[in-house]
Amino acid sequence: MNGLGSIFLTVTPDGTALPCHAARMLPGLEFPNVRDTSVKHAWFDSSGFNHFRGDEWMKEPCRSCPEKARDFGGCRCQAFLMTGDAANADPVCDLSPHHHLVTQAVADAERPSPAAKPRPAEEKPLVFRTPANSATLFP
Repeated sequence: MNGLGSIFLTVTPDGTALPCHAARMLPGLEFPNVRDTSVKHAWFDSSGFNHFRGDEWMKEPCRSCPEKARDFGGCRCQAFLMTGDAANADPVCDLSPHHHLVTQAVADAERPSPAAKPRPAEEKPLVFRTPANSATLFP
């Protein structure tokens, strides 16, 4: 993302301007509606777009990290979803105190589920339907 609210904005069908397609989930932030204000105002002046700009909002280890000007602390939505606080370091970063949440999620995803069905010995090929081969399937 190159930092929330630094590269692009999304306008939702109801007119809400968001600094990221998922930013509406972030608690405590209000985002402007382009039906009520200009896109210029939304981008430059709204609190929702400015909240995570710069580095004043950053906690450690991001605040003192030499990569902060490049990764901006990572994804705010991912930090919120995995840690409950959008200002935390993105757990994907191995310097994050919450990185174990990502490594555990990966380990859990790689472990087969006890309810998982075994794959058939021979998988069937993917067949793309065309007018020529569909006529026999759907007469």
